Amino acid sequence: MRLEDVTVEVRDKSLIRRGLVRPEELNLELTDNFNNVGEWKLTLVAEDPLAKILRQPGAGVIVTGPNDVIMSGPTVKPEFAATQDDPGGTITFTGVSDTIALSDALAFPDPRNPNGASQTLAHDVRQGKAEDVMHSFVMANIGPTAPTERRKTYLIDGPSGGRGPAVIKSARFPVLGNLLSDLALLGNLGFRVVQRGTSLVFETYEITDRTSLIRLDVANGSLAGQRVAVTPPGVTRAIVAGQGELVKRQFLQVQTPESIAAEADWGRRIERFVDQRQTDNWDELKQAGDELMEEEGFTAVNVQVVPMEDGAMRFGHDWYLGDKVSVVVEDQELVSNATGVVMKIDSDGFRVGVLLGDPTGFSADAALSKRVTNTEARVSQLERSSDVGAAADNQMMSIMGVW
Repeated sequence: MRLEDVTVEVRDKSLIRRGLVRPEELNLELTDNFNNVGEWKLTLVAEDPLAKILRQPGAGVIVTGPNDVIMSGPTVKPEFAATQDDPGGTITFTGVSDTIALSDALAFPDPRNPNGASQTLAHDVRQGKAEDVMHSFVMANIGPTAPTERRKTYLIDGPSGGRGPAVIKSARFPVLGNLLSDLALLGNLGFRVVQRGTSLVFETYEITDRTSLIRLDVANGSLAGQRVAVTPPGVTRAIVAGQGELVKRQFLQVQTPESIAAEADWGRRIERFVDQRQTDNWDELKQAGDELMEEEGFTAVNVQVVPMEDGAMRFGHDWYLGDKVSVVVEDQELVSNATGVVMKIDSDGFRVGVLLGDPTGFSADAALSKRVTNTEARVSQLERSSDVGAAADNQMMSIMGVW
């Protein structure tokens, strides 16, 4: 991705595009996370007419790349600053991606009832293909078919391809985004909310395997730098508990070939208790164990990379968030997913950094999720001893305050 590939538009509360930030005045930082909430920061001179629009509650930006919208989302905080050298001052607008709608909402046991205090059903149980179930939960809770009080303004449903395995999912007040993350893991799916036209669209898509096309390596000129941590699995055996008491309680042990292989590699049998007392359905118990295995039941490859801006396979053009790619680590070729990206555009030019592996738990502040906390602990020593070199140090940006 290059500077000329990126445009930034300012929108008002009604999602009407009000103007384009001129490229020569662009001062933008953007962090996006696969299946999670992204953040952006835009600085404008105080007298810019677009600054007046962004100061209004509900206003936001639309950031477009070479192929598609990179991110859209509302402002959450404007901050004014002035100095003697710049008495007119600047305003730095901090915002989030429109995917925040999935973090703001809970999945109600009875989404037909908008009052959370008078729910009469124990759970909202939905089943079908993973992708269809994801769309169903979103539309029932905050989409056009939800009760008026809970509808997210301008939100519409994108197409579902019915992809992923057959699933059954029970909801009783989980964060909607967390519920979607669990289902997306099972189906190898991505999701987000993004502005198209004058609507916000809930979109799902299949992760693309680009390992045969994208081979990231400092030696072949596709990377300016990298930092790598290979870490043990978070769990190798899940003990899933359903309904009942004591010896009459349902128990199911779940493992996968990947978790058993990681167990042998690391010499550690890592067990986790998963409480699923809300259901007595054996398929749902097995699914809960599978979700945990998809998230943590394997040797994790966590890679921080700086793609070459003039490389043959450009990030944002030939591959993007969620895609599975190959990365060469100490002459060993490994496979990982692109789970985070940070871009910075200012007077110093355009820089981009990418995080591969270890996706975070769904949160409006991914840096506070347990998965990111674990990652921070795992790579702290790596950070202290890293010898990536000047190219990476100058171009790598912080991803959600963790790296």
